[in-house]
Amino acid sequence: MGRPPNLYSFASVDNELAPNLRKYILEQQNDSLKRHGVFRLAVSGGSLPKTLAKALLAPSSGSEDDKTDFPKWEIFYADERCVPLSHEDSNHKLVKEEFLDKIPSELGQPKVYPIDEKYLEDEQECADQYEKTLVSIFAARDSVKLPLFDLILLGCGPDGHTCSLFPDHPLLRASDAWCLSIADSPKPPAKRITLSLPVVLHVRKLVSLRLAAGSNRY
Repeated sequence: MGRPPNLYSFASVDNELAPNLRKYILEQQNDSLKRHGVFRLAVSGGSLPKTLAKALLAPSSGSEDDKTDFPKWEIFYADERCVPLSHEDSNHKLVKEEFLDKIPSELGQPKVYPIDEKYLEDEQECADQYEKTLVSIFAARDSVKLPLFDLILLGCGPDGHTCSLFPDHPLLRASDAWCLSIADSPKPPAKRITLSLPVVLHVRKLVSLRLAAGSNRY
């Protein structure tokens, strides 16, 4: 049985959450680069991209442990809506505009793996194609049961959903696929793809950020 989660509360995004999140992410970056030379993380949308920008684009303290190495990052999506990448509902558009486009050129850019727009009309094929992308990265040399992300960064909706895994939805019971499709999302848009629960739970480190109801506290 896994260890219980660590719970933290932050009264301020700028003064408390962002600097602590930066420290944590860079600890995982540095550990991953020492282990296998790349930092692989999956992210969701919502308020997370803006919080990432506040955390990671802040000035470095100058110490070696406090430096981003974006060219060695590989960013995947924990879930995505089956819409064009330029659509307002696209998580990729949100991450790109709120975070990636704001990275100074001298810091370099992560390698990013968005969904393939050719398969937007068929959410199951879109999920299958994204799973093939994951297989090509995480199982290129060896056969593995599940991909092992270094870090997954998620939000949590008011209804308790994370990724596009909704409370009491049948997708929560899926155990074989790495990437799943959903055509009846309780929250629009209805068609989405998402990492499966076994993949999310297999990660080295998992962070879930949730804004406390009726306040600005995380």
